[in-house]
Amino acid sequence: MDDTAPNKYDEDVMRIINQLKTEIIERKWAEKKSRDALDYAESIIDSVKHPLVVLDETKKVISANLAFYDLFNLTPGVVLGQNFLTMADGFFDFDEMKQLFEKKQSSEPQVVDIYRNFNLIGRKYLKAAIQGLQYNVKHLRFSFLTIEDITEQKIAEMKLRKALEDKSILIREVHHRVKNNLQILSSLLSLQITTLNDESPMQVLEEAQTRIMAIAAVHESLSDNGQLGKIPIGEPIRRLIEGLDALYDDNVQVILTIDPIHLTINQATLLCLVLNEIVSNSHKHSFIDHKGDDKRIFIEIKEEKNNVILSISDNGSGFGIGKDRLNSEGSDHSLGFILIKNLVEKQLRGQWNVKQFGGLIHEIRFHIEEDQTIPPVSVEELNS
Repeated sequence: MDDTAPNKYDEDVMRIINQLKTEIIERKWAEKKSRDALDYAESIIDSVKHPLVVLDETKKVISANLAFYDLFNLTPGVVLGQNFLTMADGFFDFDEMKQLFEKKQSSEPQVVDIYRNFNLIGRKYLKAAIQGLQYNVKHLRFSFLTIEDITEQKIAEMKLRKALEDKSILIREVHHRVKNNLQILSSLLSLQITTLNDESPMQVLEEAQTRIMAIAAVHESLSDNGQLGKIPIGEPIRRLIEGLDALYDDNVQVILTIDPIHLTINQATLLCLVLNEIVSNSHKHSFIDHKGDDKRIFIEIKEEKNNVILSISDNGSGFGIGKDRLNSEGSDHSLGFILIKNLVEKQLRGQWNVKQFGGLIHEIRFHIEEDQTIPPVSVEELNS
């Protein structure tokens, strides 16, 4: 018997064992590298800011990042290994996503915009893109689906577009208002010219000045208030009264009581013009025969059932514009009287009544109009 046979047998066994060990080590190393590569790939996917999904050739989900789960409030248990369109009770089974998947996939991303109301997360604007990738080693094909939530961006764009549209409307409206006010001034001056034979040039200019002040008071308040829709009426009226006080400087105390009322620019301008005529007339005529220093004009403006009620009275001697309205056959044809009558009855579509209780009491009532032509956008937006 050959003594070398056992040795050869042992060598063969050891060789086989060594080969097996080598294969096991190589396989474990390959598996480790594969796991490391997979972990690295997963970390890359999770680091992507926008939701990202990796799909196989059958559109089953191989992997998804945390951003995807967070945005759609889904869990890996209902996502991984599932067909993307039918998973989670057809969460993504809608026309836009189907159209995206039907597009021929290539190395160039295919993109669709999505706007819909999602279950659990509400209405969203999304931009979805799918891009194919071929893994040449094993001839595998993958698809990367990215979904970007552009809801805030879209809302910002819509607000900007609306602001630009409003600016265009507002600029046209401002030009329209300026043109109207210039026409008003032109008409007032034309009417004033007809009184030149009866009044001194100084008085004519003074009255023209107060009417310009009335219009300017509204526009100054408009600029300060920062709104181009309705404006609070209190501020322009206070500006007007202060201007008249400074102009006449007659120690007449004007007492204002004004509700927080908002009027359109048009109505505010008309109201200030009416106030200017009555208050200016009171300064000039109501206290001619008044004895003592207690000279007062009372102005009260209140709102009642969407109507403005303006009351102007004084403690003077009862002379002034509108006195002849106390008689059924009033004969006051002064420019101030004509202006107030036309402004109240034709422009404001209101009523003007005059009573006397010591001094004259003017009561004017008109309906608050809605200005549909001027959206409530601030002046600051025009400058931004």
